[in-house]
Amino acid sequence: MNITGLIVEYNPFHNGHVYHLEKSLEKTGADASIAVMSGNFIQRGEPALFDKFSRAKSAVESGVDLVVELPSIYASQSAELFAKGAISLLNSLNCVNSICFGSEEGDIGILSLIAYILCLEPIEFKNYLTSYLDDGILFPSARNKALFDYIKNNDFRLCDNLHDFSFVVNDLKKYNLSEENLSNILNSPNNILGIEYIKQILLSKSDIKPFTIGRIMSEYNSEEISGNINSASAVRKKIDDILIDINSNNNHVDNNYLISTISDNISNSIPDSTLNMVLSRINNNFNPVYPKDFFDILISTIIRNKIYLDSYFDISEGIENKIFKSALIAKDYNDLIHLIKSKRYTMTRVKRCLNNILLDIKKEDITFAKSIETIPYVRILAFNSKGREIIKKIKNSSDIKIINKFSEIEHFMDDESFKFLIENDIKCTDLYNSVYYRKNRHLLKGSMDYFEKPIYIR
Repeated sequence: MNITGLIVEYNPFHNGHVYHLEKSLEKTGADASIAVMSGNFIQRGEPALFDKFSRAKSAVESGVDLVVELPSIYASQSAELFAKGAISLLNSLNCVNSICFGSEEGDIGILSLIAYILCLEPIEFKNYLTSYLDDGILFPSARNKALFDYIKNNDFRLCDNLHDFSFVVNDLKKYNLSEENLSNILNSPNNILGIEYIKQILLSKSDIKPFTIGRIMSEYNSEEISGNINSASAVRKKIDDILIDINSNNNHVDNNYLISTISDNISNSIPDSTLNMVLSRINNNFNPVYPKDFFDILISTIIRNKIYLDSYFDISEGIENKIFKSALIAKDYNDLIHLIKSKRYTMTRVKRCLNNILLDIKKEDITFAKSIETIPYVRILAFNSKGREIIKKIKNSSDIKIINKFSEIEHFMDDESFKFLIENDIKCTDLYNSVYYRKNRHLLKGSMDYFEKPIYIR
């Protein structure tokens, strides 16, 4: 079985994801797919719109064969940590032949070249970088300039062996590479993730081969619904706008009207499986979750832990003082972000900082997460009949612990890495559910990770 890996969030699964799945199978020649998906909190430092099992189910109903959970400690961090967790998990399965990711660049050659240089860090590149930093240029710009100088002044040849850091391009002319073009590549969010995936493949000496496809039509952060392929951001915003508009006019709107309105506005952007999931969840009083829903919890946590704020991951350089002062006066979540952000702390980084406070992720936790080379378990979320075959293949090719029944985790808690990662997953689920189940508290049985089972789509 030729299996390709997809590293995803499916927040929610939309028509662009259908395109990505189809093109990935075509480009890699794979006959099966496994998606490593963020759980209840995602990479930009926000909660997922709907719970991980519902999102995984809609993905399998749309053609993905197996969806597994990316351990939560990696899922809501920077591209480097996100990629480390995802590639480490795919490596641990010991049966994945390739990955295929979407990118703005759409060409694996130049992305691999950049990853190669950043991994190997040749002395000439380091000298360029040091020189630019000594001139007072900020690190991101200095790195861009150093990369351009190194690429421009060296000759590269194509080689298929990724493991000895020699997978590079043989014809740079076709890229028409200027310093501005290179800067654009390095500042595009999906390119950044792709480069980090390749770096992790290189660093781990993995047999997984990377492929990429160009993103089409919709920009990553576009919030406008237009045509039938839109960003997940646009879909999330449209649902939120509808809920805000309806609630501001009538607090007792009939669910049928709400469902009809949402359907009319997003049905062209998502497959039927996702539409049915969204409407079913809302109809059953599981409303979508947004960062603003955690505002009160976040403010109380910041105030209560004032003297410990600098212990949370990614908080440094005195930003903890600004976070505390902002928490005292912020009117809502968006106001809090805008009060904190600066040239050094972008909006996305501020969101991740706040998310680390919310989820109690400390600097020492990330240090430990970085030290884990092999992910000790795989959490199955949803699968079809072909996914069932993949699970059998994983059992035969790897000694990774496959979690089907969550109660079985107690047998493996003597493994330090296992205990650390799984307890973070449970904590994230419990925090998420404190909001997600706000209209269904009677359905909570405790930590719901223990009660949710993998979903088999026959």
